[in-house]
Amino acid sequence: MYIAYIVMCLIFGTTFLAIKVGVDAGIPPFFFGGTRFLAAGLAVGLVLYGKRQTIRLASAQLKDALYVGLMMTTALFAALYWGEQYISSGLAALLAAASPAMIALIQWHKKENKLAGVQKAGLGIGFAGVVLAIYPSVMVEANSWAIWAVLAVLAGELCAAVGAVRSRRALQQTTDVFLFNAYQMIFGGIGLLLLSLFFESFGTVRITPTAVWSWLYLTVLGSIVGHGIFYWLVKKSGPVFSSTWTYVSPIIAQGVGFWWLGEQVTMLSAAGLLLVLSGVQMQNVKVTEMLVVYIRNAVSSSSRT
Repeated sequence: MYIAYIVMCLIFGTTFLAIKVGVDAGIPPFFFGGTRFLAAGLAVGLVLYGKRQTIRLASAQLKDALYVGLMMTTALFAALYWGEQYISSGLAALLAAASPAMIALIQWHKKENKLAGVQKAGLGIGFAGVVLAIYPSVMVEANSWAIWAVLAVLAGELCAAVGAVRSRRALQQTTDVFLFNAYQMIFGGIGLLLLSLFFESFGTVRITPTAVWSWLYLTVLGSIVGHGIFYWLVKKSGPVFSSTWTYVSPIIAQGVGFWWLGEQVTMLSAAGLLLVLSGVQMQNVKVTEMLVVYIRNAVSSSSRT
């Protein structure tokens, strides 16, 4: 189980780099994301059909899948794919780390949970970390497109947070999370392709080996394998431990962005990353405690073998 968890973190932490490589290779961002998720959703559906499982959802579940797909796939990845044309993959990953804070705020606004003092402090620290992290790449360069990209990614993360709150309720009512995920990827992929149809020129699509490998990596590993491991871990250990990948992926993304693309990692951006992760930890103390327990168990079990 621990190996699967590590693989999942590595996959999710490197998808930001793969997106950056793909859009830099010349694939229009909406078309890039749309074909990825549509293909992944259809592939998962075909696998389930091949196992002679039902591939039908009730009308209420279909509505939930449509809503989640538009919010967590169309809106989020439209912003992320478009934004990574103008900001680094490491910065995009750091902005994505703010998603748990947005979910907490939405649940608080809907009166689904209460924010303790330490959680409120965590929100403030996380926000300060985002400001500190974007300063070197946005404020110093005075790049207006980078500023819009940061705002777009944050808006996309907000949409995804709204979708995540809805998905938690929806997944409690469905018997097959893999089928639900397949439908939401299909709906989300169609939404991205509609954006591509209206806002992108298909004449600008350049199919290069780099673009193909990036697309395959994101489709097969990012969407099918990564999410498959995630839902397997949810089934094995529950959703709390599985969600801790959000603590690890920004660190991996910063590292691979620096190693593969030579993206700059400044002291301010590193400090911002530390503040964001600290803020997330303060909002999810129980999750962090569970992660520590799992790490201790993994170390102790490996030392006995």
